[in-house]
Amino acid sequence: MIFIALAYTEIGGMLPKSGGIVRYPQYTHGGFASFIMGWAYFLSATTVAPSEAIAAVTYLSTWVPNLTVSGVLTPLGTLVAAVLVVFFFLLNWYGVHVMGKTNTGVGWWKLIIPTLTFILLMTLAMHTVNYTGLANGFIPYGWPYVFLAIPTTGIAYAYLGFRQGIDYGGEARKPSDVVWGTILGFIIVMMIYVLLQVSFIGGLNFNRLYLAYVNSTGQVVKVIGQPTASTWNWAYLQGVSVSSQLTETVVYKTASGWATLASGPFYGLLYIAGGALAIFAIILLIDAVVSPSGTGWIYIGTTARTIYGMAADGHLPSAFLRLNKYKVPLWPTIAALVLGLLFLLPFPTWFAISSFITTTTVFTYIISGPSLMTLRRTAPNANRPIKLPAASVIGAIATIAAFLIVYWSTFYYLWFAIALILAGLPLFYMYTMVNRYGASRVVGIISGIVYWVVLIVATYYLIYLPFAAPTGWPASTPVTMLKLEPTHIIDFVSYVVIMTAMVVGFTLYVASTARDRETAMKHVRAGWWVVATIFSAYVLSFLGSFSVFQPPIIPFPWDTVIAALVALGLYLYGSYSGILTDDLVIALRELGGV
Repeated sequence: MIFIALAYTEIGGMLPKSGGIVRYPQYTHGGFASFIMGWAYFLSATTVAPSEAIAAVTYLSTWVPNLTVSGVLTPLGTLVAAVLVVFFFLLNWYGVHVMGKTNTGVGWWKLIIPTLTFILLMTLAMHTVNYTGLANGFIPYGWPYVFLAIPTTGIAYAYLGFRQGIDYGGEARKPSDVVWGTILGFIIVMMIYVLLQVSFIGGLNFNRLYLAYVNSTGQVVKVIGQPTASTWNWAYLQGVSVSSQLTETVVYKTASGWATLASGPFYGLLYIAGGALAIFAIILLIDAVVSPSGTGWIYIGTTARTIYGMAADGHLPSAFLRLNKYKVPLWPTIAALVLGLLFLLPFPTWFAISSFITTTTVFTYIISGPSLMTLRRTAPNANRPIKLPAASVIGAIATIAAFLIVYWSTFYYLWFAIALILAGLPLFYMYTMVNRYGASRVVGIISGIVYWVVLIVATYYLIYLPFAAPTGWPASTPVTMLKLEPTHIIDFVSYVVIMTAMVVGFTLYVASTARDRETAMKHVRAGWWVVATIFSAYVLSFLGSFSVFQPPIIPFPWDTVIAALVALGLYLYGSYSGILTDDLVIALRELGGV
């Protein structure tokens, strides 16, 4: 992740623009690639604010139990989350100065409280046996599960925040603030998260923990006994399903009864440690509400600037470029509020939304390396507050890392994310192609409608019914793994062929009707590598060890090695296909950057 951040710091310092990360593809690879990347990030950014509201309400349920049932928001919990989203909106509405002052205080809080947490746990409640002395040692489930955890359990999610410095770059005092704020912020956050995990592992005290059967409403049905080093299973932290109604999980005693460790892991560790740590647990519970809220209001602004950036690139109406009297994007901020409230409905749990956010966000980071190298080639003399050494190596690692995180997201999650990314293309045909390149409006609309119909039917019959539904989707993890059958191969190959033919065919057809056909085709050609990236990740996800098949077609680690090599090829392809766009020339002229 730090290589991805480094690639963007050079670009962000060179081109400090609001909504920068969705605008850079426009500068380096044209409108086609820009739309796909902007749409993918739009999908993820709009869901972060509601995800943080859900996180805050989930922790609040420790005090007000009727806000959730088994981690799922109740109607009251959804209402409280909606109120939080409105609060996030209001902080953004009154400008970056108001939010900046608020965020400064919360930012210090978010640094100090987690830091005190790992210091207290590491000094007062460490059990070193937990690192190597438990069942199966330090990596109990093998390396595949290490990589699986990165995109699906909130680890990569935790490191996505570096982009805020880039996306707010147009409002920074000077470009160098964007660079150093992003780099230093990332390093500090990385240290805090790593040390928090180290302290959590060591802080588990089996003498105060119990195994119990918990029903679907979160009530303890039966206490089994205490775990030991030889019987410990890390899956107990979240719960192991033993029937359709019961889960075996870790609980601890409180003054009012039993509590599951999963409902508030760090709070639980501090509480059962007793003494000063139990007192600090109350402060940590407050932090568990404050910290997600801080991220939530930042991402309302990020969503607004993403919409603003897409409008500036010509993918949305110019009305979205209008500012309110506080110099904040007016309609984009309102849209961020409305979308944030709507996404509370299909995603009532944090885990249900975090994997989707990670996959779609990190997918947009795949372009970081190619954009970096394209700008080195097309604008070699532009002003750069930081110029990375060995940029080609850093860019390659950034692209490979982003591609692997998307690949490790598993086919179980990736099919849905890719279907939604592909679903955005008709908007490109209907709006961008028509208004930016002069394509036929009738052709764009008809092509888009046909595309949507085929996408929905093909996804339902060729992906959802044969693969997603039998594995238990949308459960947080696959309930059942499949045994590969010939029909699975036929269904998947048919889907990839149909969707590839549609994307290529309709894109070329609509572009052929453009008045400025030469420019339209130039931008389309520069963006084909993004389409290749989508389907490469999809096919590898189906074939590799992160598929829904047991055993997989390509076992670990060869699948990950192949994915890395494919990512390297895509990096070279993307770097080669980048072009000098009129948008980049205009942006550099505005910034005086040449």
